[in-house]
Order: sequence, then C-alpha cells, then structure tokens
Amino acid sequence: MKKVIILLFVLLISCKKEGKVISNPIIPEVKKEKSVIKKKIDNPFLFLSLKDSIDVKTLEFPFELRRNDICVTVAIGYGWNAFDDRIHYVFSEDSTINAFKEKIPKSYLKGEKYKKTVETIKLNDEKRKELFNALTSEQTINFQKYKQTDFKIDSNKISVCTVTDDNGYSIRFLQNNTHNSFFYYAPIFALNKCDDETINKSVLKEFIELLKIWKVEL
Repeated sequence: MKKVIILLFVLLISCKKEGKVISNPIIPEVKKEKSVIKKKIDNPFLFLSLKDSIDVKTLEFPFELRRNDICVTVAIGYGWNAFDDRIHYVFSEDSTINAFKEKIPKSYLKGEKYKKTVETIKLNDEKRKELFNALTSEQTINFQKYKQTDFKIDSNKISVCTVTDDNGYSIRFLQNNTHNSFFYYAPIFALNKCDDETINKSVLKEFIELLKIWKVEL
C-alpha cells in the first residue's frame, strides 16, 4: 500500500513539472527586418513612348526647349500654295503651355516677300485645356506604337493612286532629343477614294483621328 502511495506521489510531482514546461514555452527573439527602400518613381511627365533620336539644334526651332518639355509640332504643306504652316505646342512640367506658328515659304521660292515668319499664339484657359486633353488622349498615346513604315502594307503590287495639289500633313512628338514623326499626303483621298492594297487603311484612319484630336482641318 505504501509503495502505491509513493508511486502516485512521484507521478503527481512529475506532472506538475511538465505542466510548467508546457505553460511557459521559450519564445525566440524575433529580429527586426531592415526597412525596404522604395524604388524611385518615374517622372509622370515621361509618358510618351518616343523611339528615334534627334538633335534638336537641327530643327531650327524659334524657341529653346527645357528638359522634359514636350513639343508637339503639326505641319501642313498646302499643295501649290507659296507658304506652308508649322505650329508648335510646348508643354512644360509646371503645367504651362506655349504655342508658336511659323509660315514657311516653299524651298524653291526666293525673294524678300518669301521669308519665314514666326508669331506667338495666344491661348486662353479653354484652349489650354483642349490641348492638354489632346496630349493625354488615347489617340495620341496609342499612336506612338507605330512607325512611318506602318502606313504601308508589304505587297508585290505597285501603288496606283495619285493626286496633285492636295495637302500633306505631319505631326511630331518630341521630348529630350527623342521623337516620333508621322507624315501622310492627301490622307482623306487615300482613305476614301483610293483602292490601293498597299495602303494600311487601319493605321491611316487612326492617323486621321489623331489629327482631328489636334484640331487639324482636313
């Protein structure tokens, strides 16, 4: 009987010791992680996908571009007219927009009355908003994926459509010595009246819509 009582007493003491171990587990010290340095966010004003390099000095601009300025140049060649138009819209990071218009004589015309002129275009708040909306529009941003060669479809056939005394249109997007430029002669005629399988009419149609966004009269 005494042996049984002693055995029970030993078991009771053993259980209490185990209970203490279970109720007070050793918690290892957790090391604090080093703070993660966030990556520098790209300048939100660099949103155009421009591909081709260019030396701005060769363009003979009537003004000097500052770093990150975006210059959108719309040029219209007026067929047999003596002068062509070139309009520059300059967008700066401080939300200012400036505009200039050049009247440029045809290269074969000489004389005092055939000189290039430059004039500043005054912009009201409504026009500035309109221009900014054009710059950030889906048409402008999406068209940057194209190249000038995308207006043509590879084909063994020869283009048969010709037209004279029509207007040619170009638009250039320029920033930090990189640019995308696009040109097409008589785009409305080519889209609607020219049965030419070498013309990529889907790209041409987008080009026309792009010009309309920039308020170019076709």
